[in-house]
Amino acid sequence: MVYAFDRGEGDSARLGLSVGKRVGNAVERNRVKRVLREEFSRIAGDLQPGVDFVVIARPGAHEYIEERGSRALGERLHELTERVSQAAA
Repeated sequence: MVYAFDRGEGDSARLGLSVGKRVGNAVERNRVKRVLREEFSRIAGDLQPGVDFVVIARPGAHEYIEERGSRALGERLHELTERVSQAAA
């Protein structure tokens, strides 16, 4: 789940993460956070500046990474951030 909040001004898009215990154990949660940060930094240049994105990882996020890879999660993240940034603008 992705939320976007328009700050009105700012240099670049920012990311906030929420990865709860339902996602998995500490190792799995940290991997999900690391992958989300890496993929967000890869797409941040394409995003609207001055917008904060909050990603709430849901149960199954770690399994999604295991099955499809981190690049697939990055593509999905890019789709969602584009969609919510247009709605926030």
